[in-house]
Amino acid sequence: MSVFRIALLSASLLLADFSFSQQSELNTVDSLVNFKQINQAFRALNNMDTTSLSSYNKARYYELLSRNQTLNNQEELAFGNYLIAKDVYAAIDSLEHVAKVNLQIVQLLNASKNKSLDYRPFLEEYVTFAEQKNDPNLLSRAYMQVGKCFINLDPQKTILYFKKAAEENQRTTDSLMTAKIHHNIGVLFAEHTPHLDSSVYHYDLALKQYKKQNLIDYISYIYNNKATVYKKQNDYKKAIQNYLKADSLPIKEYRKNNKKLLYGFLSDAYERNKDYENATKYLKLHLAYKDSIGEDEQNKVMLDIQEKYDNEKLRADNLESEARRIQNRNFLFAAIGLLIVVGSLAILLQKNTTKKRQLAEQEAILKQQRVDNLLKEQELVSIDAMIAGQEKERQKVAGELHDDLGSMMATIKLHFDQAKIANQDPALQHAQRLLEEAYEKVRSMAHNKNSGLMSNQGLLQAIKKMAKTIGETNAMEVVVEDFGLGERMENSLELSIFRMIQELVANAIKHAEASKVNIQLTQHEENLNIIVEDNGKGFDRSQLDKESDGMGLTNIEKRVEHLEGNFTVDSILGKGTSILIDIPV
Repeated sequence: MSVFRIALLSASLLLADFSFSQQSELNTVDSLVNFKQINQAFRALNNMDTTSLSSYNKARYYELLSRNQTLNNQEELAFGNYLIAKDVYAAIDSLEHVAKVNLQIVQLLNASKNKSLDYRPFLEEYVTFAEQKNDPNLLSRAYMQVGKCFINLDPQKTILYFKKAAEENQRTTDSLMTAKIHHNIGVLFAEHTPHLDSSVYHYDLALKQYKKQNLIDYISYIYNNKATVYKKQNDYKKAIQNYLKADSLPIKEYRKNNKKLLYGFLSDAYERNKDYENATKYLKLHLAYKDSIGEDEQNKVMLDIQEKYDNEKLRADNLESEARRIQNRNFLFAAIGLLIVVGSLAILLQKNTTKKRQLAEQEAILKQQRVDNLLKEQELVSIDAMIAGQEKERQKVAGELHDDLGSMMATIKLHFDQAKIANQDPALQHAQRLLEEAYEKVRSMAHNKNSGLMSNQGLLQAIKKMAKTIGETNAMEVVVEDFGLGERMENSLELSIFRMIQELVANAIKHAEASKVNIQLTQHEENLNIIVEDNGKGFDRSQLDKESDGMGLTNIEKRVEHLEGNFTVDSILGKGTSILIDIPV
């Protein structure tokens, strides 16, 4: 057992040592690429055994190879290897490295003059990742790259993204990134605005930082850019001086492409300065570098690579979509089957529940109807008792007024009549008149309290007498109209009707502030229709206090229901009230 453990430990140590060796070799290549030692980097990469590399190291190998090929103006090869590196990083979920490769692909494709190469999918992936991570280093690079992509299409949008990049970079200590942002802003001002002095200002800020870090290639770019500005200002001597400064620097990245561009610019500057000999010299150098790069062939290869990559990605997406479609279909069939079973059970359960609920509801309705009928009967009995008590009390008060107080006042009046006061004190004469008025009022009150329904008068006469009495006070005009009233009704029914009309008129006086009330009584065979209308202020019945004492509207309505009649109130605020009563007689 101990021998096995020793062997296993030895194997682990060998594997770790081998992995460390791979990392060390790749770190060496990384340093060579960073220092633009292109040939040495190629030799180191060629000497590595890629079959023994781990997935991560293999992805890193292709990323370094792509960077070195880009520096050597082998863009078509770099593009293909970047895609390999991205796929391997994605397979091991190294998302930060995937984002880094996406940015490098964007820079590669955006630098190409072939507009058929689409950098946008790679840029969108990178920006999305940067925003999700909320990393200022990633975001500043993302926004600067987006701005560079818009520089020829929408300069205003470009400057907006450059400013956003600067804001994010302020959250870091990356001074080189600050210089690059100034460099790009200078290019924007030089190429797309008339503010050439502003471009020189930003170039100088970037140049100061590049010199501080001894970045030869970037210093060369600044001299090249400043020369272009001087050429636009027609200062060809300064332009040529800066181009020659750029040419004197030992640049390493993109050497062939940069020399091609530089010599083309120099040729144009010499020609504008009428130095045709040097113009011809640098034009030949420009064409020589252009032929050595073979741009057209590079673009064709890169297009083929992107087309193959897009087709492969589309095929993978189609396979994934088909697999999801089949999975969704199977799930749908299973769900439908389960839904049918559950639905059937639910229908049976619902029918049973509904039947039980209907029986319970019917039983509850019957119970409620019995309770309502009982309450209604009790309420009607209470109303009858209240009315009977009121009538009894009225008769008692009327009797006392008539028999006691009335008799006493009649005796006093008789003594006054027998006295010879015609020529006596005027005060006694005035007292006699007041006594006669008081006697008449007592008689009237006794008469009213006794319902005003004499056996020889009936309902209609009592109502008309009440209307006349109210009219004499000038408080309100009461008009009584009758249609088809025939024989008298039962005395108790007439009394109930009179008390209801009396209460409605009293309500019009006390609450409605009306000046006129119309009372209509119409008899149609065995049905009596009563309408009481006033021109008062009206009311909202929903706000009416239903707990009021006495013969209020609620009690009147209950009494009408007890008489098996109909009671309707129609009132509009500011326009008066109409109350309709239909009672079978």
